Amino acid sequence: MSKIFLMGFMGVGKTTVGGVLAKKLNYSFMDSDDKEHWIRRGFPNGQSDAWHVSKEKYHDIETEILKDYISSNVGNFVYSTAGSIVLREENIDLMKSSGTIIFLNVNAKTIHDRLKNSDNPFHMTKDYNKEDIKEFMKGRESKYKIGDLEIDTSDKSVEEVSSTIIKLLKL
Repeated sequence: MSKIFLMGFMGVGKTTVGGVLAKKLNYSFMDSDDKEHWIRRGFPNGQSDAWHVSKEKYHDIETEILKDYISSNVGNFVYSTAGSIVLREENIDLMKSSGTIIFLNVNAKTIHDRLKNSDNPFHMTKDYNKEDIKEFMKGRESKYKIGDLEIDTSDKSVEEVSSTIIKLLKL
């Protein structure tokens, strides 16, 4: 059974690449940012509600969603993680013991450009300039580096990134 976890900073392309990759491989696709997971857990406006209630509560739910999906009988899947999934060692251990972790990387300028017009209330780039994003990413970089593979998505199409993953994983 093949389980692929995509991780990286917000705006790197986890959801978009994950959907295309899953379709190409005929795998199930799961996006931990999907509002429905958060609504079922009592947050009608999605993950931003949980974040504003308590960061600890947000991370608890993030871990719960990951555990639920890993333990489901869904078969082969691509899982798009929340950017903060790496902040808990438990999550890293769960992903490492269950499948392949792919770190999608991108530069701060590209992140800023991709998210500056986002209508997702959880994307905080309206409050951050490129330098702030760069510092925030730098703080998580060592955690993201635990991935089995690293792919830079800067200046690459979704098709190029998904095809690269398939090639590198020999799927």
